[in-house]
Amino acid sequence: MHDGIPSEPAMGGDAAYAALAARRVLDDVSMLAPTGTDLPESVLDDLRAAGVKVDDLPARDLLTVRNTITYGVDGSRVWALHGTDEHFDRMSVYPDDVPASVLAADGIVLSAMSLDSQLALTPWLRERTGAALYLDLQEDYLDGHRDELLAIVALADVFLPSEVEAIALADTHDLEEAARFFSSLGPSVVAIKRAAAGSLVLDGGAVALVPSEPVDAVDSTGAGDAFCGAFAAAHLVSGDAVEAARAGSEAARVAIRGFGITELLAEALEVRA
Repeated sequence: MHDGIPSEPAMGGDAAYAALAARRVLDDVSMLAPTGTDLPESVLDDLRAAGVKVDDLPARDLLTVRNTITYGVDGSRVWALHGTDEHFDRMSVYPDDVPASVLAADGIVLSAMSLDSQLALTPWLRERTGAALYLDLQEDYLDGHRDELLAIVALADVFLPSEVEAIALADTHDLEEAARFFSSLGPSVVAIKRAAAGSLVLDGGAVALVPSEPVDAVDSTGAGDAFCGAFAAAHLVSGDAVEAARAGSEAARVAIRGFGITELLAEALEVRA
């Protein structure tokens, strides 16, 4: 619902946003997310046509995760999950879902998912792959789980928190101090997402503020996921975290120009055509 006006359902999903954003940079991109019994095959066909590999997706005998998002005129969002936390957890990725091809990747983006799945998956991957791990958390689990979340932050090569997550986990409003705290745990790069304000990037001890160009936003959902996907892809190619943050911001601007993944998908299909 946007400005009080109901909108048509739109396809989303953290992994889909991230994968399509990564496709802006890389040719070889795979997505791993469980599929529900009601997911239209046309959705997977569109992702394939956009160049995203979706042939190893684990199937669940459950409905696809759905949310109703109500947008306020001040830019705020209220999420209503259709279903239970248990359902969301079962539709998240666990180690048993990971094919060998993922372990052979150069980089893996760990998108926001259920708390238990991310706590299980991150250390499992760290032990079994040399891929660079790009960690994106789920804001819903900040309260009461700080130590658990910091433990998996320490296992990541690159940490990509939102500003809200950074402040809560580092217990400071000083984002540079927060970035240095996270880096002291293990990640070589930290990029704090600041929505329209851009991002703060810490790499090799150097801090940079990376601005974001303005855009007429239609749907801000998925901006952070798109940022993470494009950031990871660009960072794998260049090793330059500041350039990666610029690539992330560019992908986020595309994502928010329409509802769901429509704009990122349309761009990928046009490029391949």
